[in-house]
Amino acid sequence: MAITRPSIPRKGSKLISLDDIQYRWIAFATAKGTEVRLAYNEAINGQMLIAQVPKVFDLRWLEGMIEFGLENGWDPAIKADGLMIRKCKDTYRIVTDED
Repeated sequence: MAITRPSIPRKGSKLISLDDIQYRWIAFATAKGTEVRLAYNEAINGQMLIAQVPKVFDLRWLEGMIEFGLENGWDPAIKADGLMIRKCKDTYRIVTDED
């Protein structure tokens, strides 16, 4: 799904470090749950990972989101449309245009 979003603002966002790489993330409520956006902290306008998760967001999911995204084509170092994923019980899946 082609999603273009502005970069994650520093104000209101947080950092997470995974394998010595810092990612900036922000979460906010939507009508269907919570949307979490992740990007490299150092990259400007890099590809964003957008995750749809349940309303009650658990911080422990962040690491799994990053790993799933990287394993499935998310490259936060390049400029590209965002990759959208959705939480499904114990894993994630890529959201497509048909969803």
